[in-house]
Amino acid sequence: MSESPQLVTQLLKAVVAYSWFFETCDESSVDDDTALEQQEHAGYLLGRLSDADKRRLADELATLAATETDPAYREFVETFAFTMGLVEHNERGPAPHQDA
Repeated sequence: MSESPQLVTQLLKAVVAYSWFFETCDESSVDDDTALEQQEHAGYLLGRLSDADKRRLADELATLAATETDPAYREFVETFAFTMGLVEHNERGPAPHQDA
């Protein structure tokens, strides 16, 4: 099966959109424990990808974030690769200050 150039992009947009929903919904929409469980499961599935595929998704996420106009959603997309374990360090900017 040959890959459509937009396949990865569209699937990644769907995963990020559903993750955004679970991240931002209130308990009247989805129980907090259920939302967290779904986020963790998505992270688990993404974590099973090869290192090369993780890097590809991280690169695609950077491209998506660069074109996002909503500041809150852009920040979510910028940090998605780190949050989901695709990269070990948040490559969006400097590491947060940690107290010793």
